[in-house]
Amino acid sequence: MSQQPWQSERLPQSLQPLAEIAVNDARAAGYAIFQMDSASGLPVLKLARGAPVPESPGSGFVVDSFRLQIGETVEGLLTFVFKGSRIAPVTHTVLQRIARAMEAVWRLTVIPSAYAQHAARIGEMESQLADAKIADRASGMLSSGAPPRDAADAIVRHVEAVLRPGPLGSAIQQIEEQVEREIAERELGRRAKAVLQSRYGMSEDQAHAHLRLLSRQSRKRLRDVARDLLEEPPA
Repeated sequence: MSQQPWQSERLPQSLQPLAEIAVNDARAAGYAIFQMDSASGLPVLKLARGAPVPESPGSGFVVDSFRLQIGETVEGLLTFVFKGSRIAPVTHTVLQRIARAMEAVWRLTVIPSAYAQHAARIGEMESQLADAKIADRASGMLSSGAPPRDAADAIVRHVEAVLRPGPLGSAIQQIEEQVEREIAERELGRRAKAVLQSRYGMSEDQAHAHLRLLSRQSRKRLRDVARDLLEEPPA
């Protein structure tokens, strides 16, 4: 299998911790995530840890591999490496479940392009509709004989009304702002938990529970509690 530097911007970051959890639960010796090259169709190594995927059988290691698909297309390959000559059925079942979860995460890579296609199609149809409305009104004025004296003002007002942002554009903008806020709030929470872990030796779960407790006690939103914590000077 060909190997290239991992291009992290092309894969969801959550794939790595999911694979780490699978390795720990299944007691695997290592794992590797490959992405299919669109030009050659060959798997390209993107992320790996522990024992490498053996090049041939009889090396003292055995592998359990799962295809990562989007629709009918195989986009990647997830491989777990084990010492020995066989994999227990119960271990395969555990890996199969998390492989399906990782496959679902993998599909996040196509969401931006899918949304872009839908948005572009909606924009194209809205443009066609607006153009048709303006053309019909202008043509109607001309077909009635000599246009009225205020025809220019009337058609300008019509154009301005037709081109005024509609409910769809406003809805898209609101969704965009909402998602941006959620991303910013999650980043605040992540940084606040890191501070608690560093200062007091808390685990990630303990830091999260502590922030929620502070939120309830202060009757503040979690993001405000996180912001206050980040603004506190170190003791």
